[in-house]
Parts: sequence; C-alpha cells; structure tokens
Amino acid sequence: MKRFLVRHAKSSALLTTLAIHAGLIVFAVGFVAFAVTIDRKDPFQGIRVDRVRPQMPIRPPRPFHSDRKKPPKPQFQPIAVKPKKVEPTDFVIPPVAMINLPMRGERVPEGTGIGCNFETEMTFFDSESKGEKVCFIVHFGPATIGDNPYSRMTGYVIRKRLEEIVERLPAYTLFNVACYWAGDTCAMSPDMLPASPENKQLMKEWMAPVNPLEGSYDHCFDWQDAAGRVESARAQWPTRVENLPSYSPKWVYPYQTSAETDRQYLGETTRYVHWGRGVAWSVLTQKPDTIFVLTTNYIDGWGNGGNGAPSKMAAAYKQMFTDIYGRNQKDWPTLNVVVLSSAGKDVERANDVLNTQFGPLVKAFNGDGSVIADIADYMNGEEKALLRKYAAEHGKRND
Repeated sequence: MKRFLVRHAKSSALLTTLAIHAGLIVFAVGFVAFAVTIDRKDPFQGIRVDRVRPQMPIRPPRPFHSDRKKPPKPQFQPIAVKPKKVEPTDFVIPPVAMINLPMRGERVPEGTGIGCNFETEMTFFDSESKGEKVCFIVHFGPATIGDNPYSRMTGYVIRKRLEEIVERLPAYTLFNVACYWAGDTCAMSPDMLPASPENKQLMKEWMAPVNPLEGSYDHCFDWQDAAGRVESARAQWPTRVENLPSYSPKWVYPYQTSAETDRQYLGETTRYVHWGRGVAWSVLTQKPDTIFVLTTNYIDGWGNGGNGAPSKMAAAYKQMFTDIYGRNQKDWPTLNVVVLSSAGKDVERANDVLNTQFGPLVKAFNGDGSVIADIADYMNGEEKALLRKYAAEHGKRND
C-alpha cells in the first residue's frame, strides 16, 4: 500500500485537493440565503408649524417732556450810533467786509455789481447823507479860488476837507470826484473807484496841483495852451487829458451832456451848465446812490440866480432818474447841497440860495443841505495860523 502511495503521490494530492473543495461546496450549499426586511411604518414627514407673532396693541406716541427749560430767545436790539463831531467831515463807519477790489486806479466796469449793500453815514460840511456809492461835485472856480493867498485859503480848505472825508470812507465804498465851473465839468476817473488806500492816494495826487497858495494865476479851469485839447475831449467822453497848467488837476476827463440829452430833459433852448452838468454827469455815467454838491450860487440854465427855475430843474431830474434808476424813488440817489457864502459874510444870501432855489431839488430827492457861513469854521489849527499870516500880508478878502 505504501508503495502504491509513493508511486502515486502526485495523484493522491490532487484527489485530496478535490475532495476538500467538494466538501466546501457542499457546506456552502447547505446555507439558506434569505433577505432581511424591516417592516417600516409610514415614512417620516416633517410637521409644518405656522408660528404667528402675537399682535401687541399699538400705543400712541407719548409726547416728549423735558424737565429742562428752553433757554430764552436772544433779544437783538439795534445799536444807535450818533456821529461824534470831531471834524466837519466826521461820519460813522459800519463793519467792513473783506472783498476783492480792483488795484490802484483800476476802473469798475459798468454792471459788475461790486458792492456789499452797506451804507456809510457821512457828513460833508454839515450836509449829512448815507450810501455805498458817492459822487462829490465841487466848485473850483474863481469864487472859491481867489487872486491872492488869503482868498485862496477857501479853495484850499475845501480840498483838504474833501481829502479827509474820502480818506475815511470804508474800503467797500465806491466814489468819484468832479470839479466844475460854468461850462466845465472835469472828472477824476471815468468810473467809480473802490475806496482802497491806493485809490484814496490817487485822488490826492489828482488834486494836489489845484490852487497853490502862492503864485500868479487865475483859477484851475484857465486851460491856456491845453484849451483846445480839453474842448475836443468834452465831446468824446471819456477822454483823458494830461499836461495841463501847473495849477490845474494833474489830469482830467472833461464831460458835457450831448445836445440830444439836453433836448430830452431841458427842452430846445436850455443846456446843462455849472452844478447841473455835474449832477447830470454823476447820474448818467456813474449811477451813484449819494450826490454831494458844493456850490456858491444857483445856476440851472433857465436863468442865473433868482431867474432860474428850480421846479423845472427838479422835474427834469425826476425824468432822468426814472430813466436811469427806474420808477421806484427809493432807488434814486439823494441830492445834498452845500452852499458857500460869499467871503464868509453873506450868510443871509447863502441861506436863501439853499432854501429857496435848491430847496425844491433837495426835497424832491430826499437830500440834506447846509451853508458854510465862514470857511474858517472848518479850518484846523495849522490852517487858521496860515490864514492869520496871509491876512496880515494881503488883507481880508474883498470878494
């Protein structure tokens, strides 16, 4: 048997393997295959719960009550400032606003609207007014500038007081100056100038040559060799004329109303002359809100002195003012007049000129008027000493 096994060893191993596999197969077949099933009830379904926010009763808003008392409203009271008469040209200056202004001598173009709507109260030889744009129309003819140093003190003091009032103008004020006599009206500038330090100095330079106390001459409108150039410039406003006589302004812009303007406001046979031409110049070319006129007498073109027609002149200016400023008289400029009495003596006549002749004009244009009874009343100490000196040398004025 051993031999048989040895001889057939390989066959025995195969058979053994087969036998093992056969047993395993029988063992495996003996298992019962089954599926495990779980009896599930109804599948899970989420339950939707509608939550409703409880409605709270709406209460009306409660008014706010503060235990703190409200501070009282500030009470603003106007401050009345009465000008203190330190000098004849004293006035009250309101607060100054900082604005950009043209440089020295630079013209203010028409319609630019430069201004701050501040009104400056000012007094010119006791004639009081207020405004933001002011024209000074000053007589510099033979009646204010005489033929010797004593009589020339009148024009000299007028010029000095004018310099002072312009010097005190606040910077936002616009100003211009014209001198006149008979048929001459000569402006410092063709347009209003801001009252800057540079332009105030410019006005002093313009008037500096006028009416030197010493020397032999007539008056500042005695143009001599410059007469032709001045005459030509009158019809070509604004034309600057320089190289004038040494006693005249440093330069001038001569002005005259056109024949058409004269006919429109005065009629066919009358022309603007003297102070009337100066007022026409200021209204037609400068459009100020304040006009100061310094004169020695009344001349209106309809006749000299008592032969004039103040009511006609007032009517003519009302028409002109309406054309330039509109119908609202609150927009018209004030017309203020200072009458210089002859030689500081004829006060009665000067008052009559102011009240009877200029009265209708001053009243029509809401102005003020005054009389210079004696120019010495407006001199400072140095000027009075100079007047006494000249009085001793040349005698009192005989005009």
